[in-house]
Amino acid sequence: MTTLWQWICIIHPYLFSIAAAYIVIQLIQNYYLFRYKAKFQDEPTEWPHISIWVAARDEAENIGDCLAALCALDYPKEKLQILVGNDQSTDKTGEIARDWAKRHSFIEVVDIVDNESGLKAKARVMAQLDIHAEGDFYLITDADVRVKPQWAKAMIKSLSENTGVASGTTMVQANLNAKGWDYLWAKLQGIDWTYFMGLLNVISYAGVPATAVGNNMIVRKKAYWETGGYANIKFSITEDYKLYSEICAKGYGWNNVMAPDVLAHSVETKGFTALLHQRKRWLSGGKELPWYWWLLFGIFGLFYFAIPLATLCLELLRWIWQNPANGLGRAEIIFASIWLVKWILQTIQINRICKNVGESRPSWIWHLVYEFYLMIVTLGTFIFFILPKKTVWKGRKY
Repeated sequence: MTTLWQWICIIHPYLFSIAAAYIVIQLIQNYYLFRYKAKFQDEPTEWPHISIWVAARDEAENIGDCLAALCALDYPKEKLQILVGNDQSTDKTGEIARDWAKRHSFIEVVDIVDNESGLKAKARVMAQLDIHAEGDFYLITDADVRVKPQWAKAMIKSLSENTGVASGTTMVQANLNAKGWDYLWAKLQGIDWTYFMGLLNVISYAGVPATAVGNNMIVRKKAYWETGGYANIKFSITEDYKLYSEICAKGYGWNNVMAPDVLAHSVETKGFTALLHQRKRWLSGGKELPWYWWLLFGIFGLFYFAIPLATLCLELLRWIWQNPANGLGRAEIIFASIWLVKWILQTIQINRICKNVGESRPSWIWHLVYEFYLMIVTLGTFIFFILPKKTVWKGRKY
């Protein structure tokens, strides 16, 4: 009969390898984050004309705050154009946006219509906004995002001469008036966005094209139209990555910026089911991502299966053989130690990102609660992703 120790030797080396790979990735992330320093070009002698694109579907709760923030931009109003794409909203989004347009001549509302382009969702909105854009640079955000007054100027300065696309940093900000579960849910999503902003940006800092954040990006007009625009880009539900990759494929440079002036705040996704649909949408649209992205996804996801599975297997073997000897306790201590190291490195990483963008750092208690949140969301996302269910977003199925 196979001994207890032989069973352990068969099971835990593979699980240990996954966990060790995750630790190595975290060390690399921290290395680049601590070396990173945002680089901006000198302020131009004359600010260029810019067009800001805002996709809005059923955003009556948010569109007013979004436009208020955009109207407060520290940017010459005669050089500013704000295009709001009202994507067949069933609430008062269009009405609210048109009220703002009446008060500000630089705001224009475009009602998005069905056509035969084959595009859907935000990509279709962008393809109908671009024909109205008059600026030399296109800044893209969402209706549930609030930007800072310095945002437009900082995004312009993030583009060097040959840079075709750049992305700022977006975080979820909890409503200060929120209480109880609503505040907890938003706070944890805020930490989660911080963590994954770090992962996305670190890839770019290592000299490898990553992707842009679709609610906080800037595109050079010349680079955009060299791709043919959204109307000529194959549809993807993650339209930000498609545009980013097409521009990079044309030989343009990219920039992922982590600095206070380009930090934007988004509202949280309401509810666990909606969050799972959001994650499934990202993963479904990410099928065209390079192999190294999926390697990272795989290691990240497997970590939350590997360590719990290892512990479960060891406890099961202990129960079957009723024998805690043969190094069983030592193996469990090793797995617990790996998780502790992972949590410490993760905490350092999140705190460093907060420092880079000028945000307050979460207390260690929030970091601890976030670890449970991350495990539940990761496992839930994996299960939900493999289920034969369509992605639902803004009331539409994809």
